[in-house]
Amino acid sequence: MSDRSNELRPASGQPPDANWEAIARHLAGESDPIEAASVRSWLATHVEDARLVDLVKVHTANAEHRADMTVDTERALAAVRARMGADSATPHLSVKRGGSPGRANVSGGQPARRRSSWVAGALAAGVAALAALSQFRSAPQASASREYRTAVGQRDSVRLPDGSMVVLAPGSRLVVAAAYGVSSRDVELDGAAYFDVKHDAAHPFTVHTASADIRDIGTAFAVKTSDDGEVTVDVTHGIVALRAAHSTVAPVELRAGDRGVLVREAVSVRRGTVTADDVAWTRGQLSYRDASLTEVRADVRRWYGIDLRVPDSTLAARTLTASFRGDSATQVLRVIALALGAELVQRGDTVTLQPQGVGSSTPR
Repeated sequence: MSDRSNELRPASGQPPDANWEAIARHLAGESDPIEAASVRSWLATHVEDARLVDLVKVHTANAEHRADMTVDTERALAAVRARMGADSATPHLSVKRGGSPGRANVSGGQPARRRSSWVAGALAAGVAALAALSQFRSAPQASASREYRTAVGQRDSVRLPDGSMVVLAPGSRLVVAAAYGVSSRDVELDGAAYFDVKHDAAHPFTVHTASADIRDIGTAFAVKTSDDGEVTVDVTHGIVALRAAHSTVAPVELRAGDRGVLVREAVSVRRGTVTADDVAWTRGQLSYRDASLTEVRADVRRWYGIDLRVPDSTLAARTLTASFRGDSATQVLRVIALALGAELVQRGDTVTLQPQGVGSSTPR
């Protein structure tokens, strides 16, 4: 499966350089502990890169103070990278999130005078990029709602203006309301996401899906939606209130360790069952424990772009217990079929699960 944290490799014959995507995530506070350690180690031994990062930090703080918005540090550093172009010849920071920290490959390099000139230009580009971003975010059009999307198989992280963090699952869409943080903190979700919310009693944080409203009471939780309106909420910290959209019925309160599932406007709760495995998808692993096939089908579509169909009612009522990390679509489908005692019939990107003996066609 693809993920934006994959190692960036230089083109053949070109000197490697720093992994600015990893540095940008670190600067925005979005790195996991392993990636953060790799970046800190890199910056400790590469003075010019560290100077650029320090400059971006200073101007980010100034821009946030003036515009009351979070500056998109990844865009700022991307602008710097575009400015640097082919003149870059710094060593490469190899990082894989969730894996072992990469080693810096110190090779190549430039004469000191030319390198100093390049660094000055890069720093100037950083100032210009941040100034432009600050002016943009201060302008009236910055009040428009913001939309984030992920492609099939690709996760992403989003830092909201109040410092709340969102990990967006593959094939998902998040819309942040225009008035976010002013009168309320509302977002819309289609797909799946993990939310780590900054508590603000005066401005409740609410996730709206097509069929549910999930209100946070200062916590961290994951939300998964499906095409048929099923919504699953896993609470890892704090308290969440879950109810059907537009319902006048009192919401169901979920505490740390609870899983709430909304089906046809009714909420069922499993108390104290949520573990780290239930949110392992934020680290690139799909882990199921007695999961409904509705949840599994939605994940297979988001992660692999495959429409998994289960027309047989007996099969559809079964649950899945399995784990996948880095497995191909073919491997995942075969394991699912084996676990459920089913056969697979594939037609392009559509795969049908059916009872054994009906006839099968192994996925390619």
